[in-house]
Amino acid sequence: MGLKLYNSLTRRTEEFKPVNKDRVGIYVCGPTVYGHAHLGHAKSYVSFDILVRYMRYLGYNVTYVQNITDVGHLTDDADQGEDKIAKAAAKVHKHPMELAELYTRSFFEDMDKLNCVRPDISPRASGHIVEQIELVKTLIAKGFAYEANGSVYFDVSKFAEYGKLSGRNVEDMIAGARVEVSQEKKNPADFALWKKAEANHIMQWPSPWGQGFPGWHLECSVMSTKYLGQPFDIHGGGLENQFPHHECEIAQAEAATGKQFVNYWLHNNMVTVD
Repeated sequence: MGLKLYNSLTRRTEEFKPVNKDRVGIYVCGPTVYGHAHLGHAKSYVSFDILVRYMRYLGYNVTYVQNITDVGHLTDDADQGEDKIAKAAAKVHKHPMELAELYTRSFFEDMDKLNCVRPDISPRASGHIVEQIELVKTLIAKGFAYEANGSVYFDVSKFAEYGKLSGRNVEDMIAGARVEVSQEKKNPADFALWKKAEANHIMQWPSPWGQGFPGWHLECSVMSTKYLGQPFDIHGGGLENQFPHHECEIAQAEAATGKQFVNYWLHNNMVTVD
């Protein structure tokens, strides 16, 4: 039995053809664990649960990867603001990792109640810092990234296909920027791969550029390809993650390797009311 999927990358419904016969790799962006799951999480993970179950019903050997973001996701969903987990932890006087553990357990308990199958692999961003640093080093060496005052940014002007998933061009992105542009960036649309940590920032690690923490987008590029290879079959997530998160994932992974990152991009729509 054939399977057709709407591919957000090509904007077409396509027949599904796996990279490896009878084996399918699926990566779905998991939660940032700074609070309990909500209806939007349920919408997304039930949607992809159906996909995983149906593909297994068709006879595919599916490896389902769904990450846990426990560092690096800033409050403006881009490069500015506070770490969402660190901010929430400070309010209740807990260590960020303690809060991450609490809400990670809560998330899985909620998904169990919805009868969602557990992912085969649930990698944590904080457990893959070494691999993330290595990817940043590769991007710098290949001329796609630059260091500025202890932070490292991806230079979107060097990646000609930036915007191919979302359909945006760099000029529109600059004109529609929601936050004040950092003076460290060469281009306003450049995004952070590694952020310098201030002395009081709890979530930080040593790197060639000083103490810091990874960018939110970097984490998923690293964790998905580590466990599924490149290219892999399906990357899923909520429509709100198409830009900037998924767009930046593509740029990082493809600039580093020169190979396609993902063959099929699937996005669930938002929860709507009335």
